Amino acid sequence: MSRTVNKITLVGNVGRDPDVRETTSGTKVVHLSLATNRPPFGDEAEERTDWQRLTFWARLAQFTEDNVRKGDRIYVEGRVEYDTYERDGVSIPSADVNARELVLLSSKESEVVEAAA
Repeated sequence: MSRTVNKITLVGNVGRDPDVRETTSGTKVVHLSLATNRPPFGDEAEERTDWQRLTFWARLAQFTEDNVRKGDRIYVEGRVEYDTYERDGVSIPSADVNARELVLLSSKESEVVEAAA
């Protein structure tokens, strides 16, 4: 059996307040957008902002709903999941980070809080 790893670590700023939902079975799920910056590369003149879509489940979703707001700086560990969805008959690829750990680095209350799934 070969060993593989799918792990991503991100530090960035939350782009919008948590989007809170519940599955049909009652499990809480929260989606966030996270902005991360990358420095100029090659002939690029400016740094670029990348946006990641984050998903939190169950207890971590509840923690995120209660503590994370737009503008907060967070540290997230998780795995990348790729999928596609269809819009107007066109298949569009998507990437999502399924979060397993969250550290709140800054917030309006200036507290540091850590939570894990």
